[in-house]
Amino acid sequence: MTTLVVVDDESLVTEVLSFILGGAGYEIHTAFNGREAISLIHRQRPALVITDLMMPVMSGLALAKAIRNDDGLRHLPVILCSSARDPVKLEERPLFDAIVRKPCPPDRLLELVAQLVGRSAAGTNAGAP
Repeated sequence: MTTLVVVDDESLVTEVLSFILGGAGYEIHTAFNGREAISLIHRQRPALVITDLMMPVMSGLALAKAIRNDDGLRHLPVILCSSARDPVKLEERPLFDAIVRKPCPPDRLLELVAQLVGRSAAGTNAGAP
């Protein structure tokens, strides 16, 4: 089963995303800020991370930077899911494999996750044991 990590400080968001993604056959682990997510990512070795932007303790932007600066994680696909209109600066966009606006239609999110998980399995070490 493919493992994903969902990071958001709003429990309703993590519950909804877990329901949608879990219903599609993914194993979901949740964190409520970037710092929790980093620890969870190292333990679970997910195939993909979906993160909010604005969170206490460590933001989604800081989380993405930490992932990209870690040799063992840098190829891990990261989706930014934010309600902000322009959540990141142009030069920060490469930190994310995709940026979607909340609320993201479930079909679109599932399609995006499938594409990115397939890509990571085919050409990088993301999600590898």
